[in-house]
Amino acid sequence: MDLATALTYITDYWPRLIRYHPRDQGTLIGLPKPYLVPSDGAMFQEMYYWDSYFMALGVVGTAHEGLIVDMADNMAHLLRRFGLIPNANRYYFLSRSQPPFFTPLIWLAYDALRRRGAEDADQYLRRMMRLAEREHDVVWMGIEQPHHRQVFAGLSRYFDINYLDMLASCESGWDHSTRCDDRWLEHLPVDLNSILYVRELDFGRAAELLGSPRRAAEWRRRAAKRAEVMQDLMWDEDRGFFFDYDWVNRKRNPHLSLAGFYPLWAGMATPEQAVRIVRDWLPRFEHPGGLVTSEEERAGRQWAHPNGWAPLQWLVTAGLEQYGYSAEADRIRRAWLTNCAGIFAATGTMWEKYNVVDTVAHAEAGLYGSVAGFGWSNAVFVDFARRLERTGDGSNALGSASGSLAR
Repeated sequence: MDLATALTYITDYWPRLIRYHPRDQGTLIGLPKPYLVPSDGAMFQEMYYWDSYFMALGVVGTAHEGLIVDMADNMAHLLRRFGLIPNANRYYFLSRSQPPFFTPLIWLAYDALRRRGAEDADQYLRRMMRLAEREHDVVWMGIEQPHHRQVFAGLSRYFDINYLDMLASCESGWDHSTRCDDRWLEHLPVDLNSILYVRELDFGRAAELLGSPRRAAEWRRRAAKRAEVMQDLMWDEDRGFFFDYDWVNRKRNPHLSLAGFYPLWAGMATPEQAVRIVRDWLPRFEHPGGLVTSEEERAGRQWAHPNGWAPLQWLVTAGLEQYGYSAEADRIRRAWLTNCAGIFAATGTMWEKYNVVDTVAHAEAGLYGSVAGFGWSNAVFVDFARRLERTGDGSNALGSASGSLAR
């Protein structure tokens, strides 16, 4: 597995993804700091919400680490200006958001500031977490327009101000998939509510760190309540897996996808549930090139079989590791790296998505084709290579790339 050539390519590629547009220009919303875009092509020339977190993982400890703080600051700017962090910094994206990885990005930024020796790191954390709390309660827990997301039992759905299922699916980031039977507004997604659970724990952790134990206890209480409801509505004891919940028809949607692994990443699954998920379901999703997004295949649905996506590989392996399944996590990381490295050797670039079932075949193109670049694929490749190197399970081919992996 030759990783070194691909890692060198990624290191050299980051500057091609950096943009700086401090003023509005046409549909593009100006941002005060530089940021990373997903691709160096015609598409995706904006700062995307959840892409930014996963791209940040790839620049930790590099010459571009300052972009982590910059992108978090840009999100804070968007939140102050528009009352939400939109899908991306375009005016036509203001009708929706994206999976809210703001607090994990804030932690990365906080750690970067501390490594720099910034004296105001704690003040930064306090200011940013207060903004994120506002986003959490106004946007993700909103009960009416323009943020009608909390709809049943205290849980939230993906949404778009136009009340269109297709656009709500775009807020999920899984555009487009076979989940939710194309009735996204009628479902409580297990991935979203797992992210919101993590955010509530993040608020509690920050409050404790900053000397507010009562505030911390309240956020932990809210997280525990969310976990309790998710366990009741989304965990299927007979099948041993977590599912999106159809709140209109009061039943779990039987569709199988990697979203069901999010509770492991969030740490809200019980150890017994983790055993069943890993034993009974991980083999169903695991293929030669990594984890397939769902079992169902449908033309035009890129977030489905046979495709694998970098952020989902990262989230699932992080969840496995959290429950002690490090060998399984590393096996998936190796498979993903081998797949990406093989396609890189054949094409000279990284890609937005990959076929994990047949690694020499094309991925399902979806509605807009396959995009080269690609920010989060680059970043997860780097992060996985680092993790395998630390466990001594990497490839000797890391060789000359070891400098780019240094933290």
